[in-house]
Amino acid sequence: MVSIQTRRRATALLEVLGVYLTGAFLNDKIVQLLVHWRLISPTNPFDLLTTHTTDAELLVASRQLFLALILIYLSYFVLIIPINWWHRRRGAAAYGLTRADRPWKALILAALATSVLTQWPVLVHTLVDAVHPLGAMAPWRQAFFDMSWRRWQFWLFAGILSYALIPVVEELLFRGYYQRRLAEDWGDGPAIIGVACFFTFAHPQYLIANAYNITMIASLLCLAIGLGVVFAWTRSLVPSMIAHAIINVPLTPLWQGVLLVVFAIGAFFVWRGGLRAVKQVFTNTSVAACIVLAVTLALYVIEAHRIDGMTQIAIGMLVIALSLEAIDHRESRSAGAASIPA
Repeated sequence: MVSIQTRRRATALLEVLGVYLTGAFLNDKIVQLLVHWRLISPTNPFDLLTTHTTDAELLVASRQLFLALILIYLSYFVLIIPINWWHRRRGAAAYGLTRADRPWKALILAALATSVLTQWPVLVHTLVDAVHPLGAMAPWRQAFFDMSWRRWQFWLFAGILSYALIPVVEELLFRGYYQRRLAEDWGDGPAIIGVACFFTFAHPQYLIANAYNITMIASLLCLAIGLGVVFAWTRSLVPSMIAHAIINVPLTPLWQGVLLVVFAIGAFFVWRGGLRAVKQVFTNTSVAACIVLAVTLALYVIEAHRIDGMTQIAIGMLVIALSLEAIDHRESRSAGAASIPA
């Protein structure tokens, strides 16, 4: 007999895995329709990036990237919002869009502390790569860093790609939905570790096997764990969004070095508070559960687009998850009715 806890954990995992690919499938269909109706261009905005990309081309790429990102995350939330509504998770607070009864000052300080304690590996990585190149990066990323930064068109594109839009939509999806959903049945610790792996390996530009990408993945994993911890500790996405935005701002090696020194000084003052938050969040955490979620989610996101038929399997996972949740709801209502005295 499968225990209720095991069934609920399996249901939560199936729901997350199902939503990940079903949302991508839905986005593909929406994009196909919009391209067919000539409402959007089929051109990948990253294909427009070269070292000599003009201002006009950057504006076109910015518009196309903005539309692409909005469509991608809209496709996910077209699924997520009805599922959350069914679970009676309603309103902005259900997605972490809340101060969680904390003052703005406390949330901003939590964001800065998270940046100080978790973003130094990324800075060290990029500084080392600037001095001694660690390997090739994705061509579009290389073109992005090599083009001229002295124009507002570059910073508009960078805002959409990295420090303005992306921190909001990625945190909404990965922490506001995936982590929160898994935490309901697995606990905060396993959900943080699992979603950190999910988030890290969902960046295909870092899956090129060389020293640059291996160290970048390790750095990104450290950052993702920090973002998960601060969300679990504050129950608000504000700190993780701010911290995510800080590390995504493009910087020259000089300013990266300055920021690294600032972080080193800041870490001296905040590491005790960070350690307390980690201990609180990971209290009574099962190491086995962390490993199960980390391995499952990492392998799934890596292989999701490489194995034929995975989309159909993911849709099946989501259907099974919703069916199991319906059974659980019915049993809970029956148990509640039975407990009411005659």
